[in-house]
Amino acid sequence: MSNISGWLSEEYQIRAHIPHFADCLTEQELKTIWKTLCEEGKKEIVFYDGEITNEHDFIQFMQDDMNYVYAAYERGNLLALVWLNNFLGRCGMIHFTMFYNSKGKEQSIALFLLKFLLFSKHKGEYCLDALYGLTPRVYRHALSIIEKLGFRLVAEMPSSVFFQKKEQKSLKSAVFSIMKREYLNMLE
Repeated sequence: MSNISGWLSEEYQIRAHIPHFADCLTEQELKTIWKTLCEEGKKEIVFYDGEITNEHDFIQFMQDDMNYVYAAYERGNLLALVWLNNFLGRCGMIHFTMFYNSKGKEQSIALFLLKFLLFSKHKGEYCLDALYGLTPRVYRHALSIIEKLGFRLVAEMPSSVFFQKKEQKSLKSAVFSIMKREYLNMLE
């Protein structure tokens, strides 16, 4: 995905960390994103497995070469954070959160990001053919949103996500979902 960082649309701007590209999200931008996750109470929701608990771990994780990270902005205001990892060929596992600045525009921002990810090309070929996700069943609101966006809810997988809440650890069911380019076209 060349020329991605700073990619502009009429409404939204994307800043990215893409391994082996020079123009990436800066450490200061990542610190700001972490601060926003904490201030908005999303840290434990997004990182429910308890693996990312502080700014240092977050920055290291987002700069890891296994993660492709995208932050969406509108006039300098942070709207959303998306990262892809666990690639299977040209399919990537998507992780997604929206911030308070996106209030009332969540669906249009999410569709913008999905189109960006699934329609971006490098050397004339699509970079990705599909996105897949694993959403905890207890996140009913998130499941409702991704279904409205066109994700297909494929299967419920019992005991497939690990939750760490304070000292208590538990396994929860999750829903496996998939998004293909064709599904976005069907929404139009």
